[in-house]
Amino acid sequence: MEGPYRDLGSGFARLLGAEGLRRSAGRIRSVEDALLELLRNSRDAGARNVYVASSLRARRYRALVVIDDGRGIPETHKNLIFEPGVTTRHLTPVSYAAQNGLRQDGELLHGAGLSLYHIKNAAILAEVLSVSSPTAIKVILDTHAIPEKSLQSDSRTSKSNLPATLAGFAEGAAPQAPRLYYASPARILARLLDHHVIHNEDRADTGRLREAARGLGLKVSLRTVQRVVSGRVSAAGEVVTDRLEEAGGEDGRARSSVTRHNQIGGPILSVRDEDLAEITATLRRAARSSYLDLAGLDVEKRPGEVILRARIYEPEEEYE
Repeated sequence: MEGPYRDLGSGFARLLGAEGLRRSAGRIRSVEDALLELLRNSRDAGARNVYVASSLRARRYRALVVIDDGRGIPETHKNLIFEPGVTTRHLTPVSYAAQNGLRQDGELLHGAGLSLYHIKNAAILAEVLSVSSPTAIKVILDTHAIPEKSLQSDSRTSKSNLPATLAGFAEGAAPQAPRLYYASPARILARLLDHHVIHNEDRADTGRLREAARGLGLKVSLRTVQRVVSGRVSAAGEVVTDRLEEAGGEDGRARSSVTRHNQIGGPILSVRDEDLAEITATLRRAARSSYLDLAGLDVEKRPGEVILRARIYEPEEEYE
């Protein structure tokens, strides 16, 4: 009589029968669901750093590339992991609480690999591009079929909820959560170079560096690579939780500084329309050099000073 799982070698197994149904991950209903499952897989593989490159094409097709420094996947299993019931947690007892994402004995358990089957079914494309050192998985989702949640915020031109999803994962999985980095493919490439995930000797040959980046699923042009190498593209910053951001003291000091400046007296200065247009064009060029864009420029006139507030955002459209 066949047992609850079939050994597939290299620590992998396929869950069978009732056990497979009991421990099966839920279906993917949104882009955020897919991202969370990929993050959990990276965490369960022991990753200390996870890099998520995100881009949107034609305002419809969301591409997610998740790169991590975890244990990796055997080359022989890189397609197998997308089949139903395949996991590395077949010997780990999973209670009802763990099944539903609740903590058990201080650890958040998850059936590593079990969700990849559902991601594969929901996605236009799901593939392992690099099996180890680092591991890279790319997923493309049609947001007309698998919707993406949106932030109801007027302060951000991009309405993507994905950064908040990563921040929520970091907070919910602490202290086991790896360091998370989220940005465009170009900024993730810059961070991978800083962390020596991609070897620095590739910097001297931008063509070779571009191929190394594309081998990890980072679709960047040669011109983009040149900008990364020259330092004109800022590296992706670490995702932090709202709680950490609120605890920071820098913002408080900045607000105090502004308050002091507002007390300065003097005449009300004027800004001509042609001067404002030139300032806006200059700021837009500076933003675009770092693959950002200018959403708008606000002018506030006070006694003795003119305050310009530029609203900068990272476009969702993929750069080439």
